[in-house]
This record gives sequence, structure tokens and C-alpha cells, in this order.
Amino acid sequence: MGLAACGAMTAVIATPAVRVAAAGRVIPAARAALVAARVPAARPGYATARGRRFAVARPHYPWRFPRDAGAHPAYGNEWWYFTGNLRSPHGHRFGFELTFFRISPFPGATLRQDAYFAHFALTDITAGRFFFHTRARRGAWGQAGVRGAPPRIWNVNWRARFAEWGPRSLRARWGRFALRLALGRDRRMFNGPDGYSRKGPARGQASEYYSLPRLPAAGFITFAGRRYSVRGAAWMDHEFASDQLAANQIGWDWLGLQLQTSEGSGNVPRDLMLFQIRDRSGGVDAHSAGTLRTAGGDFALAEPRFQMQPGRIWRSPATGARYPVAWRVRIPRRHLRLTVTAALDGQELRAHAPMAVDYWEGAVRVRGRWRGRTVRGVGYLEMTGYSHPFTSLHAPDAAIAAPH
Repeated sequence: MGLAACGAMTAVIATPAVRVAAAGRVIPAARAALVAARVPAARPGYATARGRRFAVARPHYPWRFPRDAGAHPAYGNEWWYFTGNLRSPHGHRFGFELTFFRISPFPGATLRQDAYFAHFALTDITAGRFFFHTRARRGAWGQAGVRGAPPRIWNVNWRARFAEWGPRSLRARWGRFALRLALGRDRRMFNGPDGYSRKGPARGQASEYYSLPRLPAAGFITFAGRRYSVRGAAWMDHEFASDQLAANQIGWDWLGLQLQTSEGSGNVPRDLMLFQIRDRSGGVDAHSAGTLRTAGGDFALAEPRFQMQPGRIWRSPATGARYPVAWRVRIPRRHLRLTVTAALDGQELRAHAPMAVDYWEGAVRVRGRWRGRTVRGVGYLEMTGYSHPFTSLHAPDAAIAAPH
């Protein structure tokens, strides 16, 4: 779902400290106290300019590519979310996250007036180590932005480049940690009817949302100064919206899973996206949803036709948040039962003040059954709202346009 940084708009943008976690222990690796930019102290959905309003997601969006791989400045927020599981020729396993966020300070702002956030994380699954860094820049200085169709997305030296058919390369480096990948092609998976992903009951509480769930990936990872040749599969989410969450919604749990099933025919499950929105009472919101890609096509999933049940809890030593790092997933009508387990418990990202967004995002392993056959897989899990309620995607009606 990839919404974790959208509350990060503040009067001052700062680059927080880097952290590396080894076997559950947080170790300072480097510190950066650089104040990178200043932006208007307004959050998307909370300001108007000369009577203008943000556009909101609506059904039947007229998708056209490569145009819609790029930026949508009429909307308050947008993100391009890349995650994946990779392996070296010698079996060393890694996970990665590289995410680019565009946040508009007010309706009618240009792309150069927008703020840009980026998150970069590597998980050394084999050695049990985790690295992350977060970054914020302003478009006006040319240090970050989105340009063209097909687009080029950058935040200083972190970049995603696209071809006519989709993303073709990723690149990021911070100190002794780096990612450089070439990406292959995949077919788009639209989440919700024609990509209209409803999140709440009110008008506009939705996003336009598609995924590329299985992009072939090959290249290099540098972890703590050591370089590895790697191969695997990446997942990309692209969403844009202006007002998503209702006032009683405090966070969500998102899964993007790449599955392998022992030999069978029919609708063999391949890729699965689920998000479960939590409300203030501790319940699951009725707008939770997902998409299952099978050999026979893509199928929309709506709550209660699937269940995500939390299991073992890991408590963050940094924030005190209690994250479920094991889940049971059930989709009865598709005869699918999965157990999802964190590849490493300590995969929490923390954007320190003034950005102040904490969330868990990390590599997972999958085991399960489908019609009596064994299912295995890998993927990524995102969990927000566990250290404090996530309220940054709530917007009053005054700042958003009525759906067309």
C-alpha cells in the first residue's frame, strides 16, 4: 500500500540518522544533521490556494501509459514503491526497499514546488542485519523530482528510470550501502475495479493504484562495504490520491507476496496483494481489500472474503511499538492458506523529528497450501500505526474536489 511517508510534510525537512541493526541490536552507523530544505508548513488536503482543490481518486480513471507511470500533480500525494527479494550466486539472501514520495504543499502547486521524500533499506537476511536511511528534498532546488513520460524519478543520487513498458532500473547509495538493479518486464495488476482502490466510506477516500508484482531483477547490492551480485524479483506499487483514510482509521497491514505452487492446473496462485485497515476500536475496516493474480487472471478480494490473523509479536527497542511479525492468511473461496513470517524481526524504519514517521517494512517468507499442493514464496510486509495512530492521510472536504 506504501503510504508510510505521507505525513512527513513539516516546516523543516531534515535528513535523519542512519541506522544498522544486527541481530536485533540497533547500532549507529552514521549521523547526518543536515537541514536540507524548507517548505510551506501545510499538509496535503489541508490547504487551498485561490479557490483550487486537490483532485481525488474516482472510479474509471482513464489510464494511459507511459503517461500514468509519471507524476500526477493535481493530487496531493503520490508514491512509487519498490521492494524485492534477491539472492547471490552463493545463496546469500537480501531484501530491499527503495521508495519515492511526492507530497504537494497546496492545491495547484507545481512539481518544482512539491516536497520529495525517499526511503532506502536493505535487509541482509542471511547475516541477520538491517540498514535504512531516509531523505527529504525540495523540488525547487532540482535535487529531487519526477520528469517526463516515461518518467525519471530522483532524490539526489537515488533514482528510478522507466522505459515505455515500465521501470527499467533502480539505483541508490548511502555510505557503504548501495543498490543497483536492472529490471525486466511484467504485466500491470490493477488493484480495485480499474485501479480504483477504496479506503473509506466518504467521497474521495480512495486511491488510483496499480502494481507490477513480479519484475525480474538483476544487479548488485553493497552491504557494509561488501559487494554482491544478485538476482531475484522486485515488486512495484504506484498510487496517487489526495484523501484516503477516515477519521477512525489508524493504520494498516499490507502484504505483497510472490508465490510458487507445486505442479497443478487451473487458477494456480502466483502473486497476492492484501491490505488490512485497522480502526480505533481494534477492528478491521470493511474497506480492506486485495488482489490475487493466478494463472487464469486477476481476482479482486474484499473483506471478509479473506482473513489476515496476527501471530507472534516483536517489540521494537527503539519505539516500543509491538509489531506482529508472523501472520496467517486465509482466502477460503480460493482454497488458499498461507503462513507469513518475517525474514528478520528488526526491520523497522524510523524517520526522526521533524518527520516523525515510524513503520515496519521488511522481507518475509511464505509457506502454505492450495488445493492440497504446497505453496512457497517470498514478499514484503508493511505495518503502520503501531507506534502511534497514523492520521496524516485524513483531509477535510474544504481542500478536495468533488469526484467527477
